[in-house]
Amino acid sequence: MTDTLMHANGFERLDARCLSMLRHWDNLRAGRTVPGRVEINPADIPQFLSRICILERPRAGTVRIRLSGASLSKRMGMELRGMPFRALFDIDDRAKALDAAETAITTPAISILSLDLQRQFGARHEGQLLILPLADTRGTLNRAIALYSEAVVTTALDDLRGRFRISEVWSHDIPEKADLPGLASARALGDAPKAKLVMPRKTRAPKGPALARVEARRMEHHARPVFQVIEGGKA
Repeated sequence: MTDTLMHANGFERLDARCLSMLRHWDNLRAGRTVPGRVEINPADIPQFLSRICILERPRAGTVRIRLSGASLSKRMGMELRGMPFRALFDIDDRAKALDAAETAITTPAISILSLDLQRQFGARHEGQLLILPLADTRGTLNRAIALYSEAVVTTALDDLRGRFRISEVWSHDIPEKADLPGLASARALGDAPKAKLVMPRKTRAPKGPALARVEARRMEHHARPVFQVIEGGKA
């Protein structure tokens, strides 16, 4: 893939959430080409858990999902355990998505997918998908961590948007045992981007028992950031 991500001012095309995750991954490298899968500690990235998935490449041409965050599964409207990574994308974009994931894992490289959301009056930017390579317990490059960072947030409880559509793909090779050029000078924003809030249609406010049920669902939703372990273990 052509490297169109790097510019004179660094990783400026990454949103703040992806930039924060990239910095965390880069710190884990500690002078190596990539960090190990076992070094990904959920306690260190609680703000990202519902939006990430762990990818595995068991052989050429195959990338599947081993672990998945609850918000990502809800966004797709389906259980993601064991699914091929390409199945998350529109049919026309599956080859492009698989190529981005394999490039990240095997090169190794940093891959970024810009996602669009198709609506009635045309497409609009939905967010980014950042793919960062990882090594297994034997040091083999066959894993990756992917972060979905949405630019459009909705207050609807069930916002099924269909499969991802890709507008652009960037890739940047990782220098062996060296810092990522431009990362240190990238803008230091918060852990979450300033997202556009899309309000649902107005509905009558719930009362009595209905209000109690809604509040219970909100408490459960906010109190449990879920990172689903699909196959167990950290390998």
